[in-house]
Amino acid sequence: MRKFLKFTGLFIIALLVLGLVWPESRYKPYEVDDAYRVQAEAFHIPDMPPDWKWHDFETKDGTRLRWGETGNRHAAKASIIWVPGYTATLDMYGEHFDLLARKGFHVMGLDLRGQGGSQRYRAKQPEKLWIDDFSTYSSDVKDWIESQRIANDRPLILSGTSFGGHVVARAAGEHELPIDALYLIAPAFKPKSTPYTFEEAMRLMNVSRKLGKAKRYVYGQKDWRPDGLDYTQGSDCSSNPERLYLRDAVFTRRPEQRVGGVTNQWGVEFFESSLFVNQPEFYKKLTVPVTIISAENDTFVVTEENSQACSKYIQDCLEVAIPATGHCLPQESDAVVNQMMDEFDRLLVRASSDRD
Repeated sequence: MRKFLKFTGLFIIALLVLGLVWPESRYKPYEVDDAYRVQAEAFHIPDMPPDWKWHDFETKDGTRLRWGETGNRHAAKASIIWVPGYTATLDMYGEHFDLLARKGFHVMGLDLRGQGGSQRYRAKQPEKLWIDDFSTYSSDVKDWIESQRIANDRPLILSGTSFGGHVVARAAGEHELPIDALYLIAPAFKPKSTPYTFEEAMRLMNVSRKLGKAKRYVYGQKDWRPDGLDYTQGSDCSSNPERLYLRDAVFTRRPEQRVGGVTNQWGVEFFESSLFVNQPEFYKKLTVPVTIISAENDTFVVTEENSQACSKYIQDCLEVAIPATGHCLPQESDAVVNQMMDEFDRLLVRASSDRD
């Protein structure tokens, strides 16, 4: 047994030393095969609303963020800000923005730093996300919203999906934002870390970071690869193949928007931010009306934590749990998408009531 333990210890040390000296691979975008490209090229990516305009915003540290908006800013009943989730891009949501605009909303969208059409941290490794501290994301959201100088004559709803939901909730709790409501789609307050516990996963990433591997992918993660090879099949993220592959189709046709797996630095910061937001004291700072849209079969987010936050700690919170859905709620069926769009109207009623 001693010999075995000694051998195991030496083996682990050897792996760590090898990791320290092994050079980082040069970036080479993944090449899909011809059959896959045919599917991706044929997949329908909805256009942005006809009056959509793209813009850039420069953060305090000089990072360029891409954002866009519909052209009805001065005629809408309310404004909605949409922040996509991890790896996602505004290019995936043209259909959703059009539906909201047709309901009378002025829609704005922001690509967080490092993804979508926003500037990448490392030009030579464009798919690897980096953040020194997760508070940078919430500060970006705050500064961008303040730059918009949105008129106070109508409500402003701040929304985010998954990791984007985490970011906008943190921004609302950390800063005094001029918003009237929060709309959170499967917010990643606490991510699932299967097969490890949350603490084990955080510890492993922290060890790698301390060994000088902060910029490397977490073990098993890599640059973008398609989630599925058959665009006719659903998955545990969404049962609807007509929307499920929006991200992969965009990444195939617009490779400059690709984002890969989780890096050690980003992962540790995300987990530390989860510890920061997933506290009763933090949730009590969310004083505007909140709607949380939850998936019944979410394999990415600990939905129970969201439910508890909504029912126990957030002052005015409504959770809408949608049966037979996965984490990719905006990529679900027409019925689910339409229900989600209708929930914006219901939240607007609550937000307007608070303004009266």
